[in-house]
Amino acid sequence: MSSVAESPLVDVLLVTADPALRELVSRSRTAGVELVCVTGAELRERSGLRARQVWVDLDTTPEPLLPVGSGRVYFYTDARALPEGLPAGLLVRKPCAAALFATLWAEVVGDGLGQRGSGGRESALPAWLADYHELGLEELCRRIARGLPARLGYRVGSVYLHDGEARVLTLAATSHGRPIERIIRLDDAQRFPAAAVASTGQVLRTEHAWDEWLARGIVRPGDFPYADGACLLAPLSTGGEMWGVVCLCERTHVPVSEDDELLRQVFAFLARCLRHARLYEAARHEARIDSLTGLYNQRWMTESLDREIRRAERYASPLALLMVDLDGLKAINDQRGHAAGAAALRHAAKRFLRVLRQSDGAARTGGDEFCIVLPETAATGAEQVARRLLESFREAAPELELCGGQLTASIGVAEWERGMDAEQLRDAADRAMYRAKQAGGNQVAIAAGAS
Repeated sequence: MSSVAESPLVDVLLVTADPALRELVSRSRTAGVELVCVTGAELRERSGLRARQVWVDLDTTPEPLLPVGSGRVYFYTDARALPEGLPAGLLVRKPCAAALFATLWAEVVGDGLGQRGSGGRESALPAWLADYHELGLEELCRRIARGLPARLGYRVGSVYLHDGEARVLTLAATSHGRPIERIIRLDDAQRFPAAAVASTGQVLRTEHAWDEWLARGIVRPGDFPYADGACLLAPLSTGGEMWGVVCLCERTHVPVSEDDELLRQVFAFLARCLRHARLYEAARHEARIDSLTGLYNQRWMTESLDREIRRAERYASPLALLMVDLDGLKAINDQRGHAAGAAALRHAAKRFLRVLRQSDGAARTGGDEFCIVLPETAATGAEQVARRLLESFREAAPELELCGGQLTASIGVAEWERGMDAEQLRDAADRAMYRAKQAGGNQVAIAAGAS
């Protein structure tokens, strides 16, 4: 057996006895990246293994066997069973969504999960940074906005997400008790230091924030956001990309570290956490999109409907569902082929998006079937939406001539009633849709009992 010094450095070492996890990791592996899979017992026999990243399945590895590795990922089922004293790493709850691994492998190819200081050694970062190993984007931003200010000597904080294409910063989370800017344009750097920080990539830390305004030739506004003059604004960038900006203000008596290098490493660590979360969010979003129409898919519909029902129960708010079946799609497919049918489906998706509100959600749930979730909408309002959809189809009939056929819709409307689950609501809308279909199509039917 080779000695430790002679052992090659692999890209990723996966320690697990779970065949399903091993299959997911192996199947999603990026081409050209070296992966070695071992069980805990096999790892003990091959103690010289070294890896750039070590992925450990804590469910099947009783002892936290941790070979040398700059980045660590821990897979687990029960948070209560996590071993104490676990070195910092990314915690991933099982079962794992396939979309997760696109994010993990992207990090292997990119700058990795580990935080390295000069000389390639791991830096001694504060243990509390482990609180920010969170893949949920919303939860991560909430933790940063609420937890980071006190760690660095401030009272309140905000997190903005960077959109380079739209050239804006969008507020993701804040602990301010007053309204603050929700969208900051990067072109407005004179008015908003956060925009300047995002544009320059430079940290702004000062006890005299108004001087920054004067330096930019801006008169101090009446609603000056930094009442005591103290603020710390930092870009969260890694891998050559800007992912967000964190803004802290209102100094407390908690001492602020004057170690600029440590602060730089803290913000670099948070930037990687934000990058992981945003990439994972994007992967999850893509996994819930129908590739043909650009609408959501069945998976999204199931999750969304469950979520909206919980919200309706909590706030006693109305909720309606539309089931839509395209009447003429089969004829288009039969007469003009599947390319024409695909064009007709995309056409229908555009009509949905033209009519629906931003808070509504449309999903393709079958070949020619769609579901539309209408939050804060009773049956009467949902019926109006359905009739606007039919009118939109009629108005766009000339566009559909390119597909070589006519396209109308049969729409069923159902309103959620207390005690209904998602399946019952869908069944009610589905039965109404079939009544519209059996009556000749191109019409709306309301579920029995809907007010």
